[in-house]
Amino acid sequence: MAETITNTKNKRHTWIAVMLSLILPGLGQVYCGKLIRGLLLSILNTLPISLIVMVLMFKNSLALILTAIGLIVFGGIIQLIAIIDSIYLVKHVGCNYELKEYNRWYVYLLLILMGGGSGTIGSASYIKSNIMEAFIVPTASNYPAIIPGDRILANKTAYRTTEPKRGDIAVFVNPEKRGQNYIKRIVAIAGDTVEMKDNQLYINGQMLQCQPLPQSEFDSIKIKIKGEDLRGDLFYEINNGVKYKIFLAKPSNDQTPHSFAQITVPKYNCFVLGDNRNSSKDSRAFGPVPVATIKGRADWHYWSAKDWVHFRRLNVE
Repeated sequence: MAETITNTKNKRHTWIAVMLSLILPGLGQVYCGKLIRGLLLSILNTLPISLIVMVLMFKNSLALILTAIGLIVFGGIIQLIAIIDSIYLVKHVGCNYELKEYNRWYVYLLLILMGGGSGTIGSASYIKSNIMEAFIVPTASNYPAIIPGDRILANKTAYRTTEPKRGDIAVFVNPEKRGQNYIKRIVAIAGDTVEMKDNQLYINGQMLQCQPLPQSEFDSIKIKIKGEDLRGDLFYEINNGVKYKIFLAKPSNDQTPHSFAQITVPKYNCFVLGDNRNSSKDSRAFGPVPVATIKGRADWHYWSAKDWVHFRRLNVE
């Protein structure tokens, strides 16, 4: 009786196929000898990232943001299909797998570089670094637009084709502590003069118009800070045609200045203030913020700490 010799040298391993699929969907298929199938899965996984960039760079409507989220989900589904299929292939290629010309480490590396590492880890990292990033806001310094515990999405493509504008809410690196992020409202841009007198803001020598809001409006958005009701007055501030709410807490934080002398915002900088004007550490403390340190424009709530409206536009009224 002839003996059957099994060569396990080139045996395909499930853990390797899964790991490769996590790095780049389709790579597990290439590892198991299915080059065309692998390339197709890789293209289907990479395509949503390109579409998301186009969506967020040119439009900022709710429908298109939801489309971008749908594309991210689609990429995740392709990732899952690639993993399951790679496990199936490992079980069916057998131990006597014959290496193909493309089963070389440098081919895998080339495919990863071409795909940008767009697997689960790669896609998440790319989206976070270049497209949008989620943040949890722990303080009330930007109340009433943002309350403690709100989760927001910052659009990182916002300032690639346009300059920061007055009224934008920006996420930027804390000038005094580089490992920390701050979120504040841009009230003045490069070349503007800015001044504050007794909590009244002046831009380019003009006092910004403020419209008091009724107590009923404040009651509908009232929150507690450290177990106590936040008290104060609510206003609409109108800045270069942009209208947003600001809050003057009572009693105010004595460390927050209510007045400062006129300054001119330097080139490539902007001046930021918290909407909770009497309780915010902002440009009054650390000066104008370099545009280069802005991580993105905070455009959307994706989860509210106060109510059940979990996806809405954030920036202005």
